[in-house]
Amino acid sequence: MEEIAEQRLIIDIDLRPNVDDVYTGKCLVANSEIVMLLNFDEENGNFDGYTIVKNSDVEKYRTWEEKDFGELKNDNSESLVANINLNDFTDLEKSLKSLVSEIVSIFAYDDEDSFLVGKILWATNDSVELHLIDEDSNWSENEIIKLSDISYLGFDTEYEREIKKNAV
Repeated sequence: MEEIAEQRLIIDIDLRPNVDDVYTGKCLVANSEIVMLLNFDEENGNFDGYTIVKNSDVEKYRTWEEKDFGELKNDNSESLVANINLNDFTDLEKSLKSLVSEIVSIFAYDDEDSFLVGKILWATNDSVELHLIDEDSNWSENEIIKLSDISYLGFDTEYEREIKKNAV
């Protein structure tokens, strides 16, 4: 997969049976620790935000074929990638540390409904603290999450940007 990241190919990643999700995007980072995608937004046909998953969770993947590119209506990937330092995203800990004070979305393994949204306060080699935001965009309690429990980290999508704008 490292070669796919070097070529910045668009891929579909299947995480089943570990996690019941398939993610699509331009592969920006792939190493023994993580896979980072520039998300493909199927609804709008362009790229929006970033997804980080653990490489160990990737069961299978496929690169896009020529016929798949018809879904891509606006390739805005170069301008988005220009705004991020990919060297800050070599593993989950370093990724979280580079996102301190940013709004992120996190899924945890232990519960399918465990979807947390909040601002990263700090991160260490084994955990991260989030100041959570509820569904009404109100700040609520803080929560510490073990890095080993994180199955998905998302940031800078339209969803997180909207929450950041509406947070009270």
